[in-house]
Amino acid sequence: MSITIKDGTGSGNVAKVTDEKRLETSAVTETEKDHACILGDTYNINTGDITLTDANETTVLYIKNNESNPLVLTALIYNLGASTGGSGDVKINVLRNPTTGDIVTNASAVEAVSNLNYGSSKSLTADVYKGATADAVITDGTVSVSTRSASNTGRIVVSLGAVVIPQGSSLAVNYTPPASNTSQICQFAAACFVKNFDV
Repeated sequence: MSITIKDGTGSGNVAKVTDEKRLETSAVTETEKDHACILGDTYNINTGDITLTDANETTVLYIKNNESNPLVLTALIYNLGASTGGSGDVKINVLRNPTTGDIVTNASAVEAVSNLNYGSSKSLTADVYKGATADAVITDGTVSVSTRSASNTGRIVVSLGAVVIPQGSSLAVNYTPPASNTSQICQFAAACFVKNFDV
């Protein structure tokens, strides 16, 4: 039995099958992240400037997903300014599912949660906070990604592939400045998109 696939518009066009019995198609492919951007579901989260005036570990970024669909983080970005008095490496820990700490209690809003589709009016439904020097550091999460860098200034991009934060789950970033630091301006950012199950 043979089957003919016809154009549904009534034009009379039919699908072509190759000698290898494969259907010929023309396709455009894109990443899930890029498609999410077209839908208005891709965001950049940025703490803005945080001035750290000691060398102690500080929770600098907290993200809790309140969307009904998962939030997918593809990269974390650390912009580290020059340190006054500091020397040596820095350490950054990413914590899985933290729940308590001054960053949560104080609820200091980050500087920006930007939709990367400039024509979209969608906004991210999430608790997104920044920390400050002397805040009690989050300790109840599990360290899932740890970065130690001898370069204690400049831009560090950690490509995550995909870290999935389901509804109600959270992530935090703890930063330890270089030893003897007395002043360092930093920014911490996350590239992310909301998963669309219809794609």
